[in-house]
Amino acid sequence: MPTSNFGRLCRQLEAWDAYPGAMLVYVDIRQMRSINQWAEPEVGDRIIERTLETLQHWAEPSGIAARLWSAEFVAAKAIDHGQTAIDECRRLRDALCAIRYPSTLGESELSVSLGLVTVGQKRDWARHIVAAGEACQAAKQRGLNQIVTAKTAQHEGACAHRDAAAVLNFRRLRDEGLLTLHPQPIMDIRGGEPRVAKAEFLMRMRGRNGYESLPAGTIETLEYFGLTPELDAYSAQFVLSWIEEQPQLVGQLDGLTMNLSAHSLADARFMQGLFNDVRALRPPPGKLGFEITETAAIAQLEIAAEIIEDFRSIGCNFSLDDFGSGLCSFGYLHSLPVTEVKIDGRFVRDIADDPLAQEIVRAIHQVARAAGKRTVAEFVDCPRKLAMLRSIGVDYAQGFLFSPAVPPERLAEMLRGNTMRAA
Repeated sequence: MPTSNFGRLCRQLEAWDAYPGAMLVYVDIRQMRSINQWAEPEVGDRIIERTLETLQHWAEPSGIAARLWSAEFVAAKAIDHGQTAIDECRRLRDALCAIRYPSTLGESELSVSLGLVTVGQKRDWARHIVAAGEACQAAKQRGLNQIVTAKTAQHEGACAHRDAAAVLNFRRLRDEGLLTLHPQPIMDIRGGEPRVAKAEFLMRMRGRNGYESLPAGTIETLEYFGLTPELDAYSAQFVLSWIEEQPQLVGQLDGLTMNLSAHSLADARFMQGLFNDVRALRPPPGKLGFEITETAAIAQLEIAAEIIEDFRSIGCNFSLDDFGSGLCSFGYLHSLPVTEVKIDGRFVRDIADDPLAQEIVRAIHQVARAAGKRTVAEFVDCPRKLAMLRSIGVDYAQGFLFSPAVPPERLAEMLRGNTMRAA
């Protein structure tokens, strides 16, 4: 942040009389870069103005509110005890989220992240601002409109430091050529016997007993540090090379997919590079697809919709993964030009015995069908679940009932016989 703004704010706070206690909130407006990119210039300016006005109103009558830089703000007010700080922070968040602005998808609500510090007698304001900023960063990792206190952020930061070894291990595996991708078959269950229709490429590492999944926590740690584009870049290189080297196998599949993380989706340079690579390869239309989680898509709705349209123009499809995990799933489905919806595995897991899970899956399928999108059920591991999914009308199924992720040459064998009797 500019030192002049930071220093000016510290001097304001030092001269401020807040007895007996105070709270300091660090606010970050989410998606501001996307808003500035896709909306008219005055929209971003108005959001900044309204955010500062909201903070000033919240801090009244004697608190302080200031913009530090870009889309980051700090506000402070006097309080009496810790619970008041949490309640006041929630009130501030709700007021900020009530700010609306015009977007390419209609009227949108502002999204923010908040870091909270409660201040006692020891008032080292520079340190408190930094601590609140770190808490705000932790809140951003949790999703939209989250609040994190400085103590919680310190704990999460310690965990991240401990898990940083996972990043180094991932890079070692990558650099030593010990990573690969294995396709897991996705079955068309609409006809008689399920047949291999598609495949999802999943990351695997070479271990002592063959290939296995990455160590627990690796992907979560990469996400924490914003490094998932490294994983996605490796995946994209592998998948695009496989498409180029195996045109006959690609021709036998209805499509193949790889996962894209939220960080990659938000990384304009990464996405432009991927777009250029796909366009240069020119895979057969409809054969290459990308899976993005519902949470990632909703968090960056406008830019996600734009990216999907760009990639569709060069023959790619997109799927919404973990659909049903978000709070407003159906409301956003119509706004995203995806071709498929992958039903959150938590509902599929219980579908054989839980009437509520059955109705949730049925509702997701019916809404997706009405929106012109196909449905895929993950984590299908027994014939009873498959039977229920078929009775609902779900289009595709994926899971250990059919096959785990397998080496690419094994997929070729499956395609040669192409129907698979469910175990």
